Amino acid sequence: MGIQGNMIKASVGLGGSNQRTDVQVVQMLMNAVPAAKGGPIPLLDPDGKCGTKTCGAIRQFQSRNVQGIADARIDPGKSTEKALLALLDSLGLLSGIVAASGGMAPGGGVSPAPGGLPGTALPETPAAVTPAPASGPGTPIRQKFMTILQGMLPPPGTLSNGQRPAGAKGTGCGELPGRVFARVPVIPQGQPGAFKVNVKGAGNLYLTMPTTWWEQIAKAVDEKYGSKTWIPFGSGAMPLPGDIYLLAKFDNPGEFQHVGIIVNPQGEQWVTADGGQGNGWQSGFVKRHFYPSGQIDGEFGNKAWLKGWVDLDALYAVAIAAFPKNL
Repeated sequence: MGIQGNMIKASVGLGGSNQRTDVQVVQMLMNAVPAAKGGPIPLLDPDGKCGTKTCGAIRQFQSRNVQGIADARIDPGKSTEKALLALLDSLGLLSGIVAASGGMAPGGGVSPAPGGLPGTALPETPAAVTPAPASGPGTPIRQKFMTILQGMLPPPGTLSNGQRPAGAKGTGCGELPGRVFARVPVIPQGQPGAFKVNVKGAGNLYLTMPTTWWEQIAKAVDEKYGSKTWIPFGSGAMPLPGDIYLLAKFDNPGEFQHVGIIVNPQGEQWVTADGGQGNGWQSGFVKRHFYPSGQIDGEFGNKAWLKGWVDLDALYAVAIAAFPKNL
């Protein structure tokens, strides 16, 4: 898409004006930058508050993409904003972010959700809130997942101490998605309104359960509700942050190997959130090398195949009654 005008009205970052809608726009744009090109790990919480993490993400982007500037601030129409928009446009990501957000308004803010006119800026009031897209990298449920993971897991490059979480059952990798859902929080197993789906061979499965049966859960959801929750690799789509991905064994693609959560799937160097590391109960953010063939480096360099993933937006759309009204 062509880049027209500015995406922010005033400066964002260290010493900037930091108007809420401007900060949210910058946070969403920064989250779309691949880690290999200076994007933040973990992703920023698009809360409209410009703190040390947002300023640090801007500075990191500048160090990789803007020669001679590292002031941790983005000014409208200046070098850093131009470099950010040009990079995302060159990667084919900018139009998707604009669409997912309901339409970013050049010159400031994010447009209203469908029903308003595309490109119409939000009212210039501190109470203006970015509308929630139905699907895409900026949905509230995906951002909620990233916020939970950021608070639950140690910094990138390290793993947790490996103690089995209280009440955890099954494998370390299978326990992680359910632990995240429990912190959203969704209505848990045994409570009225808890979302469940019957899977042949396993019975009723719930979102908060420790399980590696996520492919079967997604397929059962699709069969029951006519949704598109299970996305096999090779369908032409690619996963987004928050999707629950599954790996198959490299020498036996029909056999399960691992389940985890997508954090940053850009380029060849992906970042995922995983349990089942180290002694089997350590967890953390893991860097993985992804190949166009679907090959992906598994734990500790082990080769595997990306079998597919559970689309978090599609699952949320079906199970929404079990989630908080305000994520």
